Amino acid sequence: MKVCVIGSGLGGLLAACSFAKKGDKVDVYEKLPYPGGRFTNIEYKGYQLSTGALHMIPYSGNGPLGTMLKQMDADVEIVDSQPQALFNIEGKNLTPIEVVKVFPLRYKAGVLKLFAKLKLDRGDKESFARWIKKQVNSELALKISDAFTGWSLSLDASEVSSKEVLKEIRNVYKYGGPGVPMGGCGGVTRALFEVLSAEGGKLHLKNSVEKIYGDKHAEGVIVEGEKKNYDLIVSNAGLKATASLAGELFPENYKKSVMNIKSSWGIKISVASDKPMLDFSGVLLTPYAERIHGINEITNISPELAPQGEHLIMSHQSLKPDRNIKLEIEKGIKDLKKTFPDFNKHCKILATQVYRKDWPVSRIPSGKVISPKTPVRNIVNVGDAIKPLGLIETDGIAGGVKEAISYVERELS
Repeated sequence: MKVCVIGSGLGGLLAACSFAKKGDKVDVYEKLPYPGGRFTNIEYKGYQLSTGALHMIPYSGNGPLGTMLKQMDADVEIVDSQPQALFNIEGKNLTPIEVVKVFPLRYKAGVLKLFAKLKLDRGDKESFARWIKKQVNSELALKISDAFTGWSLSLDASEVSSKEVLKEIRNVYKYGGPGVPMGGCGGVTRALFEVLSAEGGKLHLKNSVEKIYGDKHAEGVIVEGEKKNYDLIVSNAGLKATASLAGELFPENYKKSVMNIKSSWGIKISVASDKPMLDFSGVLLTPYAERIHGINEITNISPELAPQGEHLIMSHQSLKPDRNIKLEIEKGIKDLKKTFPDFNKHCKILATQVYRKDWPVSRIPSGKVISPKTPVRNIVNVGDAIKPLGLIETDGIAGGVKEAISYVERELS
């Protein structure tokens, strides 16, 4: 089978490698001059900054992405974070057990009940914030839930269902917490490119797909003005871009529904430090910060992401479309300085990166489950718009690619 993959982001590369390893002839077309999209590295002043995703995967080396990389024999080492997460409360970095002790006595029973229900409750369509409030009507509990969903989803706890978040938490218990791929996002991208090349797949950089053409099914794509025939089109360009490329092949009602979907936006601040500001590689959640939701320092595991003896710290905050971006960045930096009292002595801002519009944190808000299949049988979608329930970020992308491959094997084999 001849397979065209549009876009070389994580979803596109995972799909391309999967089909190439099955013996299919695969071409990947990427409009940028580098592979990886929002999941690779850019060097800046000796630091390896990420183009989008943080240098971290949510479910350790045992999650869907880690498992898929192992199955492909991709040369990536993923080191699990210990502890997985701490909470910055009243100037102290606390474990989950220590956080329980911070709650006033009148909330203790409710908090203990909450911990039990996090493992057992399945949730429903109500928001996670409302679900939390039913268990413990406490400001701290709500702030912690906002920090968690803001870090992992770029959404407030009121913007995502309890069904989605509780499934995400159960997956943490199932797979383990965050892990750091050695070499960061770029380490994964390089390893996948090596797999693709070894299996005979081709990556065409600075090649824009201009149209998907065909009659009742997709017959191929037009790349830089040239028609190329394929049996299968796998798009990692996003639902809206795919619908635009397919044009009249897709019905108008489908295209209209896709164009109305809103994406999740965020801001990442990358910081250089001449000393470790955190003493672990997991996530520091910041429930009492004004804007940032969490911070990590991945050089505690992957020191090659910074010059020798230096450290790379990254913070993340969600971004609402109606807010002033400059002011949001200023508030994020203020949060960092409040979290680290000696920030000015040891740290400097390397970059602030804003993810919105055509380059968002996620093209589809988590909890909105969309099938990889499209109105045209031999066009499928992969990427951050195709995430199964409860699988987030890069692990969600891997889960979506697995669903797309299963669909193709079922329908086109």
